[in-house]
Amino acid sequence: MNKLAFSLLIFVFPIAAADEPLPSVDAIYNHFISATGGKAAWEARHSQVQHATIEFPKQGIKGAITIYEAAPDKYLAVTELAAIGKIAAGSNGAVAWENMALTGPRIKKGVEKAEALRDGVFNSPLYWKKLYPKGETAGSEAVEGHDCYKVVLTPREGEGKPITEFFDKKSGLMVKTTTTAASPFGEISAEIVYDDYRKDGDLLSPFRVVTRAAEQEYVVQVQSVEVNPDLPQDTFNLPAEVTALLNKTAETKPTASPENRAATSAGADSGKLAIYMAGHPVASETYTVKTSDDGVEIDGSGSATLGTIKVNIERFDVRTNSKYEPLEAIAKAKMGQIPMSVDATFSGGQAKNQVDTGQGPQTKMIPVHPDAVVVNANLPLYPWTLLAMRASFETREPQQVPVYVLGQAEVPGSVVFKGREPLQFSGKSIELNHLTVSGATPQGQPISLDLWVDDHRKLIKIAVPSQGVEAYQEGFEPKGEPARPQ
Repeated sequence: MNKLAFSLLIFVFPIAAADEPLPSVDAIYNHFISATGGKAAWEARHSQVQHATIEFPKQGIKGAITIYEAAPDKYLAVTELAAIGKIAAGSNGAVAWENMALTGPRIKKGVEKAEALRDGVFNSPLYWKKLYPKGETAGSEAVEGHDCYKVVLTPREGEGKPITEFFDKKSGLMVKTTTTAASPFGEISAEIVYDDYRKDGDLLSPFRVVTRAAEQEYVVQVQSVEVNPDLPQDTFNLPAEVTALLNKTAETKPTASPENRAATSAGADSGKLAIYMAGHPVASETYTVKTSDDGVEIDGSGSATLGTIKVNIERFDVRTNSKYEPLEAIAKAKMGQIPMSVDATFSGGQAKNQVDTGQGPQTKMIPVHPDAVVVNANLPLYPWTLLAMRASFETREPQQVPVYVLGQAEVPGSVVFKGREPLQFSGKSIELNHLTVSGATPQGQPISLDLWVDDHRKLIKIAVPSQGVEAYQEGFEPKGEPARPQ
């Protein structure tokens, strides 16, 4: 619901109540979800279009706003304002952008991008824990004539300031949000008030949203809501002006490519990774890398025990040509007794995926750059070898590389050579080349990896700090006694 308030922020302290038992953030959100229609009603909605009017009362400016949304993380907000013109902003789940008649196109970066991607998550109240690692009930407060619980949600470090939300104790409905948002003009403090809750389909939502920011106020009044409409496939495609700007930006940065990588000798190499989560061994992978004048073939398998869930990776193979452009990728695995398989072929800027999750094969066509690195959403980790082979050690500048999460989507990635550094392992110390990889998941969640490779580009250690995951090549065990499995 915050899209109604945040789409135009470019223009633009509580006292605790007496001691009382405070419910958890979980309980408050569960009350809110129940009060607005229930979890099933939220989950049944996978897209919507909101038509609304917008007014700046002090300036006498009026206009219209239409917001298109689709699961899991796509949106497009189009605003028409008298004397200002058209303003469009949106996200395809990986790139957050804005295009104004007065200033032209702009790609959001840093904290502003993180906030836009977070706000673009569809049905976000269902996923607040994923969006905000920390949440706390900070007290009670009278807000807009309502007796409210005060909830403070804190995003990941470097992804914006905490936001404060107020929920009516009796009705469970959200009354107000206060936040400090990033903008091209610096940080802007804003408060958003939600009112006039009405049914649209099976859900109750605010039809009047008042935003106060930068000494201005604007009012959005929803006129109608389309629930689960058949949206054109190109609804959330990047506008041509934004794509051109994105390409222009990419041209000015180094790319991880065959032209700037160190030479990798032809032949075959094998490896075995032991994977730890929070210091506990949970998985192992074995793989082989074959290089020739025709290209690279990497194939392997693995297994994992995640609590009571057994994961068996029967195979994960990637074949590329001599320019590291993927030709084929195959993944077959079982999570418990549930089979999952993806067979992808690459041609003409498309990945043709045959996906089977036990319900029969389905074909998915997904746009993919010819030079994308193919990886899996989680395990196995060894396919990152292909990125390690491509990265240049001749520059410390970010090298841009598209990353294709097999069967899901392509996302932009960036790899940086941090230099050589000594690492301590059990019984030995060795100097390795350190690479950092940053990007986002297809769902828009930022993620980063650290890769340490030897001079032959072999993965020796991998770390995924946000998930507490580390992987070690056989013969390079972690220093100290590993924790026992839990």
